[in-house]
Amino acid sequence: MKQSKKVAKLLSALFLATSSTVQCAPAEPLQNTQQAVDFFTHELEFKTNPHGVKAVVDGKVKNVTIVDLRTANDFAKGHIPGAINVPWDQHKSFDGDETSFPELRKDGYNYVYCYELLCNLGQKAAKKFASLGYPIKEMVGGFDEWEKKGLPIEK
Repeated sequence: MKQSKKVAKLLSALFLATSSTVQCAPAEPLQNTQQAVDFFTHELEFKTNPHGVKAVVDGKVKNVTIVDLRTANDFAKGHIPGAINVPWDQHKSFDGDETSFPELRKDGYNYVYCYELLCNLGQKAAKKFASLGYPIKEMVGGFDEWEKKGLPIEK
């Protein structure tokens, strides 16, 4: 018993000695939260979702043109109510030399959508339209996400 008390005292003394001399470096932050704020502010400025587009359809958000980028055939089968069709296949996948899209607006936003989440037609069109001065947001998820949510479809 005497031996274990000595060991305990020795360990206690050793712990106190090392803990008072060891200095820990301050922990680095897990994330630069200001960069996160900037990133998500940027995302919100250029993207919307089906519920954001539904607010336009319901008349809660004004001065927005909803732009379906799918082919005319797919548009005819069903599209978001009130959307106009600017088909990618008639505009060289938005890599052409057009300098104007008269069906779009410059006095409000143009919300573009394509087929599905991984379809990049929305991004290509948004880049093209923005380069010509049209205010743009991309609906993330495309028409596929609109349908999955059971939102209204116009034919």
